[in-house]
Amino acid sequence: MNLNDAMDKLLEMNIVSVTILDKREVKDSDWFHDHTKPLAFSHKTHQISILIDDEYETIKLVDNIKIKLDLNESPYFVEKRFKDQDWNTYTQSQFNEIIVSKSLRIIPPWLNKQGFEGNTIIIQPGSGFGTGTHPTTRLCLKWLENNDISNDSLLDFGSGSGVLAITAKKLGASFAEGIEIDPKAIDNANHNAMLNGVDIHFHKTEESLKDDSYDNVVANILSDTIINISPKLKKLTRKRLALSGILIDQVERVIDTYSDWICLKVSEEIDDWVLLNGKL
Repeated sequence: MNLNDAMDKLLEMNIVSVTILDKREVKDSDWFHDHTKPLAFSHKTHQISILIDDEYETIKLVDNIKIKLDLNESPYFVEKRFKDQDWNTYTQSQFNEIIVSKSLRIIPPWLNKQGFEGNTIIIQPGSGFGTGTHPTTRLCLKWLENNDISNDSLLDFGSGSGVLAITAKKLGASFAEGIEIDPKAIDNANHNAMLNGVDIHFHKTEESLKDDSYDNVVANILSDTIINISPKLKKLTRKRLALSGILIDQVERVIDTYSDWICLKVSEEIDDWVLLNGKL
């Protein structure tokens, strides 16, 4: 059973919240994935944290999980009891201001929007990847800041939360769109666009895009996917291309794949993750 299916089944039960925790190092983690290949998980790579009311017997919950997830045996578990509190406030406290640069920051909608002279991007944490915490998202945000995209068009390929397309609009892009195959992420991106007061369309397929090509294309997705979509990005890119979601040891393969139509170079690196960019 893949991760999304398991989450949906758990959320059908009488519980407060479910959190999937990855045990691996960030560079080894499937922190985002190819939606055409469902993300599998096991006790070796992930653990599930479930919050329930103390009136719900833990052993009964575990038995129900065994049935819901069609397990051969009851899962191993550790029980912890917490003092009751405002869990909404607690959850919000886990998402803080992210300073990308002196002129760009990302905040959740419940934080104060005042007191910052640069651009503030509001992102509601949700199912769409990209709240600004991961190195690859920061690499893309810095690329947007360091390249003059004013009056340009931009496509965010694999848009997740929509943070890159939204930032592009805030930085002066004349037109921005996103493409994302996860419907829940599209809903999250549309909500974030509304929070930031920008008009951006997020689409599930290339056929729905309103333009045939864009001055700038940014893709922050898995390197395997980046390699597979080279022909698509060739058609969509008019001027500049920026690619992230790539580890240092994957750079050569990506560059070789794109070499027939664009010369890519490492622009910047954060924690073993790199951004490749090139101009036509």
